[in-house]
Amino acid sequence: MMKQVVVGALAVMTGCAAPTPAPDARPAESARPSSAAAAPTAAAGAAATAPRPEDAGALGPPQNGGARTAAEAAATDGSPPPGSPPVPGADTGATATALATNKILPPLESEELTARARALFDAIVRNEPALADPFWFPKEPFIPLKDVKDPGKYWDHLHAAYANDVKAMHRKRKSWEGAHFVGFEVGSRPKWVPPGDEVNKIGYYRSFHGKLKYEIDGKPASLDVHTIISWQGRWYITHLGDFKKR
Repeated sequence: MMKQVVVGALAVMTGCAAPTPAPDARPAESARPSSAAAAPTAAAGAAATAPRPEDAGALGPPQNGGARTAAEAAATDGSPPPGSPPVPGADTGATATALATNKILPPLESEELTARARALFDAIVRNEPALADPFWFPKEPFIPLKDVKDPGKYWDHLHAAYANDVKAMHRKRKSWEGAHFVGFEVGSRPKWVPPGDEVNKIGYYRSFHGKLKYEIDGKPASLDVHTIISWQGRWYITHLGDFKKR
């Protein structure tokens, strides 16, 4: 009897000490992210950080091999950068932006205006019309501004007349020796010309009969600048001489 009890006790102890099977070292399937689930997550992150094709087309590569300029950055939203005109064929949004910014009256006196007026005077004295181009209304903004059939051709006509006016003013004196530039004075009080007037799509300020002042032989003198108009905070000539006589 005692032997049976001992044998039974040993059996119980042996069963308790028997090693249990080692748990599977791999994490449960529910705890591990599946490759199928991880792939979309990675793809979504890449899509969120990668530039979109339409953005890349709008931004374009940086110029000069470095960071984009303020003008390049401003171009990404379709609006012209400060001081710059909209390009030919600009949409209505760009035209509206140009109209809004063009409502700011340019200063009647400034260093840049004086510098461009001096260039005009030098062109007249030296009989070299090309020197006067900085004071002439540029072609790029003229095209979207003017509501005529062929604004580019019209600009060419006006620009040729400008060059002829420079030459005509040079002929006003037999000699320009000793003449020196004094300054430029805006003429009539600037008037706002709204869109639709004077066959224009974009409004601007206009002034007539500005004075290009100079001295020669110790005496003051001046030349008449028929028409200047505003564009993006600056004054430009559209007619140097009396265009009604052409």
